[in-house]
Amino acid sequence: MKRVAICLMGLLFACCAACGAPSSQKAPESEPAAAFTIPSAELEDAFSRFETDSLGPLSYMRAEQQYGDSSFISYPYLMDAEYDAINSAIQSAIRAALDAMDMPTYTRCDIMCNDCGVLSVRITVRDLATNETLAVAPLTFDTAACSRLTLKDLFDPENERWRGLIPDIVMLQAEKAELTLLCDVMPASDEQTFYVTESTLVILYRPYEIATYSAGWPEFSIPLSQLTDFLLGDGPLMRLAGNGAAAPGEREYYNEQNPGEYASENTETEERKP
Repeated sequence: MKRVAICLMGLLFACCAACGAPSSQKAPESEPAAAFTIPSAELEDAFSRFETDSLGPLSYMRAEQQYGDSSFISYPYLMDAEYDAINSAIQSAIRAALDAMDMPTYTRCDIMCNDCGVLSVRITVRDLATNETLAVAPLTFDTAACSRLTLKDLFDPENERWRGLIPDIVMLQAEKAELTLLCDVMPASDEQTFYVTESTLVILYRPYEIATYSAGWPEFSIPLSQLTDFLLGDGPLMRLAGNGAAAPGEREYYNEQNPGEYASENTETEERKP
Protein backbone atom coordinates (compact mmCIF):
# COMPACT_ATOMS: atom_id res chain seq x y z
CA MET A 1 0.00 0.00 0.00
CA LYS A 2 2.81 2.27 0.85
CA ARG A 3 4.50 1.43 -2.46
CA VAL A 4 1.29 2.27 -4.36
CA ALA A 5 1.07 5.65 -2.60
CA ILE A 6 4.65 6.40 -3.49
CA CYS A 7 3.99 5.51 -7.15
CA LEU A 8 0.91 7.72 -7.27
CA MET A 9 2.85 10.61 -5.80
CA GLY A 10 5.59 10.14 -8.39
CA LEU A 11 3.02 10.07 -11.21
CA LEU A 12 1.40 13.26 -9.92
CA PHE A 13 4.76 15.00 -9.72
CA ALA A 14 5.57 13.99 -13.30
CA CYS A 15 2.27 15.37 -14.56
CA CYS A 16 2.87 18.67 -12.81
CA ALA A 17 6.37 18.91 -14.23
CA ALA A 18 5.07 18.17 -17.72
CA CYS A 19 2.45 20.90 -17.45
CA GLY A 20 5.00 23.44 -16.20
CA ALA A 21 7.61 22.61 -18.83
CA PRO A 22 7.90 25.06 -21.70
CA SER A 23 6.54 23.91 -25.03
CA SER A 24 9.07 22.97 -27.62
CA GLN A 25 7.13 25.06 -30.18
CA LYS A 26 6.87 28.55 -28.78
CA ALA A 27 4.04 30.83 -29.73
CA PRO A 28 5.28 34.05 -31.30
CA GLU A 29 5.83 36.67 -28.64
CA SER A 30 3.82 39.87 -29.07
CA GLU A 31 5.86 43.08 -29.14
CA PRO A 32 5.42 45.27 -26.08
CA ALA A 33 3.11 48.24 -26.68
CA ALA A 34 5.05 51.40 -27.46
CA ALA A 35 4.64 54.25 -25.01
CA PHE A 36 2.50 57.17 -26.34
CA THR A 37 4.90 60.08 -26.69
CA ILE A 38 4.85 63.42 -28.59
CA PRO A 39 8.12 64.70 -30.03
CA SER A 40 9.26 67.77 -28.11
CA ALA A 41 9.22 69.91 -31.27
CA GLU A 42 5.58 69.05 -31.94
CA LEU A 43 4.70 69.66 -28.30
CA GLU A 44 6.30 73.09 -28.35
CA ASP A 45 4.51 73.87 -31.61
CA ALA A 46 1.19 72.82 -30.11
CA PHE A 47 1.69 75.04 -27.07
CA SER A 48 2.76 77.87 -29.36
CA ARG A 49 -0.41 77.53 -31.43
CA PHE A 50 -2.50 77.43 -28.26
CA GLU A 51 -0.85 80.58 -26.95
CA THR A 52 -1.28 82.32 -30.31
CA ASP A 53 -4.93 81.34 -30.52
CA SER A 54 -5.65 82.52 -26.98
CA LEU A 55 -4.05 85.90 -27.76
CA GLY A 56 -5.51 86.25 -31.22
CA PRO A 57 -8.14 88.73 -32.49
CA LEU A 58 -11.32 88.95 -30.42
CA SER A 59 -14.77 88.62 -31.95
CA TYR A 60 -16.93 91.71 -31.63
CA MET A 61 -19.92 93.49 -33.08
CA ARG A 62 -20.62 97.19 -33.35
CA ALA A 63 -23.38 98.35 -31.03
CA GLU A 64 -25.29 101.60 -31.47
CA GLN A 65 -27.80 103.31 -29.22
CA GLN A 66 -29.23 106.67 -28.29
CA TYR A 67 -27.80 108.28 -25.18
CA GLY A 68 -29.82 110.91 -23.39
CA ASP A 69 -32.22 113.02 -25.40
CA SER A 70 -30.10 113.86 -28.44
CA SER A 71 -26.78 111.99 -28.45
CA PHE A 72 -25.85 108.75 -30.14
CA ILE A 73 -23.07 106.36 -29.26
CA SER A 74 -21.36 103.63 -31.21
CA TYR A 75 -18.91 101.19 -29.69
CA PRO A 76 -17.44 97.70 -30.19
CA TYR A 77 -19.03 95.01 -28.06
CA LEU A 78 -16.86 91.95 -27.37
CA MET A 79 -18.85 88.76 -27.84
CA ASP A 80 -17.16 86.63 -25.17
CA ALA A 81 -18.52 87.14 -21.64
CA GLU A 82 -14.95 86.70 -20.38
CA TYR A 83 -14.30 90.28 -21.55
CA ASP A 84 -17.34 91.97 -20.00
CA ALA A 85 -15.02 94.12 -17.86
CA ILE A 86 -13.49 95.56 -21.05
CA ASN A 87 -16.96 96.20 -22.49
CA SER A 88 -17.92 98.06 -19.32
CA ALA A 89 -14.73 100.15 -19.37
CA ILE A 90 -15.30 101.23 -22.98
CA GLN A 91 -18.93 102.14 -22.39
CA SER A 92 -18.11 104.00 -19.16
CA ALA A 93 -15.43 106.07 -20.92
CA ILE A 94 -17.87 107.02 -23.67
CA ARG A 95 -20.60 108.02 -21.23
CA ALA A 96 -18.16 110.04 -19.15
CA ALA A 97 -17.04 111.95 -22.26
CA LEU A 98 -20.62 112.64 -23.34
CA ASP A 99 -21.70 113.71 -19.86
CA ALA A 100 -19.08 116.48 -20.02
CA MET A 101 -20.71 117.89 -23.18
CA ASP A 102 -23.76 120.16 -23.10
CA MET A 103 -24.81 119.60 -26.71
CA PRO A 104 -26.02 116.87 -29.06
CA THR A 105 -23.09 114.59 -29.89
CA TYR A 106 -22.21 111.30 -31.47
CA THR A 107 -19.25 108.98 -31.10
CA ARG A 108 -17.09 106.94 -33.40
CA CYS A 109 -14.98 104.11 -32.00
CA ASP A 110 -12.19 102.75 -34.23
CA ILE A 111 -10.39 99.49 -33.48
CA MET A 112 -6.72 100.39 -33.84
CA CYS A 113 -5.29 97.03 -32.71
CA ASN A 114 -6.90 93.65 -32.05
CA ASP A 115 -4.14 91.04 -31.91
CA CYS A 116 -1.53 89.40 -29.66
CA GLY A 117 -3.66 89.96 -26.57
CA VAL A 118 -3.91 93.71 -27.19
CA LEU A 119 -7.12 95.63 -27.85
CA SER A 120 -6.70 99.34 -28.54
CA VAL A 121 -9.63 101.60 -29.44
CA ARG A 122 -9.82 105.27 -30.39
CA ILE A 123 -13.05 106.92 -29.27
CA THR A 124 -13.93 110.21 -30.97
CA VAL A 125 -16.75 112.47 -29.75
CA ARG A 126 -18.12 114.91 -32.33
CA ASP A 127 -20.65 117.72 -32.39
CA LEU A 128 -23.78 116.35 -34.04
CA ALA A 129 -24.50 119.65 -35.80
CA THR A 130 -21.04 120.78 -36.94
CA ASN A 131 -19.08 117.49 -36.94
CA GLU A 132 -16.33 119.21 -34.93
CA THR A 133 -14.16 116.93 -32.83
CA LEU A 134 -14.89 117.64 -29.18
CA ALA A 135 -12.88 114.88 -27.50
CA VAL A 136 -10.63 111.94 -28.31
CA ALA A 137 -10.37 109.18 -25.73
CA PRO A 138 -8.18 106.21 -26.67
CA LEU A 139 -8.20 103.08 -24.50
CA THR A 140 -5.78 100.14 -24.63
CA PHE A 141 -6.29 96.80 -22.89
CA ASP A 142 -4.21 93.73 -22.19
CA THR A 143 -6.86 91.14 -23.01
CA ALA A 144 -4.78 88.32 -21.52
CA ALA A 145 -5.11 90.02 -18.12
CA CYS A 146 -8.41 91.77 -18.97
CA SER A 147 -6.99 95.07 -17.71
CA ARG A 148 -6.58 98.60 -19.02
CA LEU A 149 -3.02 99.75 -19.71
CA THR A 150 -1.33 103.05 -18.90
CA LEU A 151 1.78 104.22 -20.71
CA LYS A 152 4.09 103.14 -17.90
CA ASP A 153 2.60 99.63 -17.99
CA LEU A 154 4.19 99.09 -21.41
CA PHE A 155 7.79 99.55 -20.32
CA ASP A 156 10.38 97.80 -18.21
CA PRO A 157 10.31 99.43 -14.76
CA GLU A 158 14.07 98.84 -14.50
CA ASN A 159 14.78 100.88 -17.65
CA GLU A 160 13.53 104.47 -17.50
CA ARG A 161 15.25 105.72 -20.67
CA TRP A 162 11.97 105.67 -22.60
CA ARG A 163 10.94 108.78 -20.64
CA GLY A 164 13.60 110.77 -22.48
CA LEU A 165 13.35 108.96 -25.82
CA ILE A 166 9.63 109.48 -26.45
CA PRO A 167 9.69 113.30 -25.95
CA ASP A 168 12.70 113.53 -28.29
CA ILE A 169 10.95 111.53 -31.03
CA VAL A 170 7.78 113.58 -30.62
CA MET A 171 9.75 116.82 -30.84
CA LEU A 172 11.47 115.72 -34.06
CA GLN A 173 8.17 114.73 -35.66
CA ALA A 174 6.46 117.95 -34.53
CA GLU A 175 9.25 120.04 -36.03
CA LYS A 176 9.11 118.04 -39.25
CA ALA A 177 5.35 118.71 -39.40
CA GLU A 178 6.11 122.44 -38.84
CA LEU A 179 3.79 122.73 -35.86
CA THR A 180 3.83 125.91 -33.83
CA LEU A 181 4.84 124.50 -30.46
CA LEU A 182 3.87 125.93 -27.09
CA CYS A 183 6.48 124.07 -25.01
CA ASP A 184 10.13 123.10 -25.27
CA VAL A 185 9.75 119.56 -23.90
CA MET A 186 7.00 117.24 -25.06
CA PRO A 187 5.19 115.66 -22.09
CA ALA A 188 5.16 111.86 -21.78
CA SER A 189 3.98 111.14 -18.26
CA ASP A 190 2.91 107.78 -16.87
CA GLU A 191 -0.71 108.64 -17.69
CA GLN A 192 -0.07 110.15 -21.13
CA THR A 193 -2.89 109.46 -23.60
CA PHE A 194 -1.99 106.88 -26.24
CA TYR A 195 -3.16 103.99 -28.35
CA VAL A 196 -1.32 101.29 -30.29
CA THR A 197 -1.52 99.74 -33.72
CA GLU A 198 0.01 96.40 -34.68
CA SER A 199 3.35 98.10 -35.28
CA THR A 200 3.33 101.49 -33.54
CA LEU A 201 2.79 103.34 -30.29
CA VAL A 202 0.80 106.52 -30.96
CA ILE A 203 1.06 109.40 -28.49
CA LEU A 204 -1.95 111.75 -28.45
CA TYR A 205 -2.20 115.35 -27.22
CA ARG A 206 -5.15 117.65 -26.61
CA PRO A 207 -5.56 121.01 -28.38
CA TYR A 208 -3.21 123.62 -26.87
CA GLU A 209 -1.37 120.96 -24.85
CA ILE A 210 1.78 121.21 -26.97
CA ALA A 211 0.80 123.26 -30.03
CA THR A 212 -1.57 125.95 -31.30
CA TYR A 213 -5.23 125.31 -32.12
CA SER A 214 -4.49 124.73 -35.80
CA ALA A 215 -2.74 121.45 -34.88
CA GLY A 216 -6.04 119.97 -33.71
CA TRP A 217 -5.48 116.79 -31.71
CA PRO A 218 -1.88 116.01 -32.74
CA GLU A 219 -0.78 112.39 -32.74
CA PHE A 220 2.74 111.02 -33.12
CA SER A 221 3.41 107.48 -34.28
CA ILE A 222 6.52 105.71 -32.94
CA PRO A 223 7.48 102.35 -34.50
CA LEU A 224 7.69 99.58 -31.91
CA SER A 225 11.02 98.62 -33.46
CA GLN A 226 12.48 101.80 -31.91
CA LEU A 227 11.21 100.86 -28.45
CA THR A 228 12.02 97.18 -28.05
CA ASP A 229 15.02 97.86 -25.79
CA PHE A 230 12.70 99.49 -23.26
CA LEU A 231 9.51 97.41 -23.48
CA LEU A 232 8.40 95.09 -20.72
CA GLY A 233 9.86 91.70 -21.61
CA ASP A 234 6.61 89.74 -21.35
CA GLY A 235 4.35 92.75 -21.88
CA PRO A 236 1.70 93.41 -24.54
CA LEU A 237 3.82 95.63 -26.79
CA MET A 238 6.65 93.12 -26.80
CA ARG A 239 4.15 90.53 -28.03
CA LEU A 240 3.18 92.86 -30.87
CA ALA A 241 6.81 93.70 -31.67
CA GLY A 242 7.65 90.00 -31.77
CA ASN A 243 4.74 89.28 -34.09
CA GLY A 244 6.76 90.47 -37.07
CA ALA A 245 4.54 93.41 -37.98
CA ALA A 246 6.31 95.82 -40.29
CA ALA A 247 6.84 99.35 -39.08
CA PRO A 248 4.89 102.01 -41.01
CA GLY A 249 6.76 103.80 -43.73
CA GLU A 250 5.65 107.42 -43.85
CA ARG A 251 2.81 107.60 -41.31
CA GLU A 252 4.73 109.62 -38.75
CA TYR A 253 2.25 112.38 -37.96
CA TYR A 254 -1.49 112.48 -37.58
CA ASN A 255 -4.12 115.04 -36.72
CA GLU A 256 -7.65 115.90 -37.81
CA GLN A 257 -6.38 117.76 -40.90
CA ASN A 258 -4.13 114.84 -41.92
CA PRO A 259 -5.87 111.65 -40.80
CA GLY A 260 -3.62 109.24 -42.71
CA GLU A 261 -4.72 105.62 -42.75
CA TYR A 262 -5.11 104.79 -39.08
CA ALA A 263 -8.82 103.98 -39.23
CA SER A 264 -9.40 100.25 -39.08
CA GLU A 265 -11.54 98.24 -41.45
CA ASN A 266 -13.13 96.56 -38.45
CA THR A 267 -15.80 99.19 -37.85
CA GLU A 268 -18.62 97.56 -39.77
CA THR A 269 -21.84 96.70 -38.00
CA GLU A 270 -21.22 92.99 -37.85
CA GLU A 271 -19.45 90.37 -35.84
CA ARG A 272 -15.76 90.08 -36.50
CA LYS A 273 -14.56 86.51 -36.82
CA PRO A 274 -10.83 85.88 -36.45
